[in-house]
Amino acid sequence: MKVKLTPDGQVEIPTQVQQQLGIQAGDELLLVCTGTEILLRAIKPKRLSEFYGVLPVNIPYPGKESVRQQAGETFWRESATES
Repeated sequence: MKVKLTPDGQVEIPTQVQQQLGIQAGDELLLVCTGTEILLRAIKPKRLSEFYGVLPVNIPYPGKESVRQQAGETFWRESATES
């Protein structure tokens, strides 16, 4: 598929290609230059839920509010020792 570079250095990705890749305005793309070629790769951030079960569990999950509270306490404790 042929596209043109605008005077501002932008390339418009055709709607058909955007739909095929599942990308939309504001999504990040990785640009890789190899010799005389340019490769654009869609960067799809993973949701935290996709990592469920990846690590072994030795204690039951306490719930997200508890995890947030523990993370906040750790942050404040560590930032207080840095001052």
